[in-house]
Amino acid sequence: MKKRLTLFLLSIVMIGKAQITITAGDLPTVGSNFITGSDTVYSDIISPGGAAQVWNYSQLVNHVQDTLAFQSAAGTPYLSSFPGATLAANNPLDSVWAYFLSNSNGLYLKGAYTYSVAGFGGASNVALVYNPAQIYIPTPFTYGSTRNEVSRFQLDLTSMSPSIRIVHRTETTLNGDGYGGLTTPYATYANTIRIKSVELSYDSVYVDIFGIGFYTLAQTSQSQVSSYRWYKNGNPSLVLSLNADSLATNVFGADFLVVPGATGINALADQEAIKAYPNPASDILVVDIPKELKSESTLQIYNNAGQLINTVSINDLDRYMLDVKQYPAGLYSFILTGTKTYSSRFVVQH
Repeated sequence: MKKRLTLFLLSIVMIGKAQITITAGDLPTVGSNFITGSDTVYSDIISPGGAAQVWNYSQLVNHVQDTLAFQSAAGTPYLSSFPGATLAANNPLDSVWAYFLSNSNGLYLKGAYTYSVAGFGGASNVALVYNPAQIYIPTPFTYGSTRNEVSRFQLDLTSMSPSIRIVHRTETTLNGDGYGGLTTPYATYANTIRIKSVELSYDSVYVDIFGIGFYTLAQTSQSQVSSYRWYKNGNPSLVLSLNADSLATNVFGADFLVVPGATGINALADQEAIKAYPNPASDILVVDIPKELKSESTLQIYNNAGQLINTVSINDLDRYMLDVKQYPAGLYSFILTGTKTYSSRFVVQH
């Protein structure tokens, strides 16, 4: 009887932490958007992997909050530099467009385009093109799965004298090293898979000494970094990412999902409040711009489902007049981001 009871209790534990497989159906699609938080000072020894684990990272602190929204790569301004890309994401704060390829093997980063800011070597309008692309989410993938991927990008700095070519090549080893339950500051997930990623990178610098397009190797170096990422079934699938050292034992820094939906609003409690009026609003919502954000900031508007519905760049304003006449009646929230992050909620009432 005691043995049967032990087996029964063990089966309950195993059911509660079922092994899952991440498939192409869990990858981002056009219109996918979610909020992420970052703990910039977190450090610890990585927790064990294996079957039916219970991971608790509820102690993480949301120092920096950001939003990632995917759209179709078609029609975006820099698609010609990233042939084959199917998805794109724009980060106006960093002046970067990122391009992705989604297929049955996973989600790959095709590269990024940095616009209107000083980039590598003082250059602006720089395209970093991965060929082959960098793996981001492998599919199908489950506990015990392994995969080896190679990515590479080449950057020519022809504005410098002499011209310089930088070649970055990465060999990535992925291993599904654990599954189980995971708790983050915003949610508990009964079933997740942890994927360990080890990236061995080679950086080579070539110089066109004579200015005739013939590059000579000047320097090469090698480095290794690791990370651990937790995935769940559904979109978004990535719920926690920890950076690790070259030995994959000590972690530093964490990025985690701020749960979509209502928590897209509830999570605003972590940000400093800002004044917005009248509330409820029917025509115009006035947002007071803090002094430290007056020169440049970005206003992101979310509906009650946590979906990003509008993004506005603000420069040299003491207050911003948000036209809400076209918004359906209901509860909304916004995040104002610059050198600091502020947020508030408001109601549209017609």
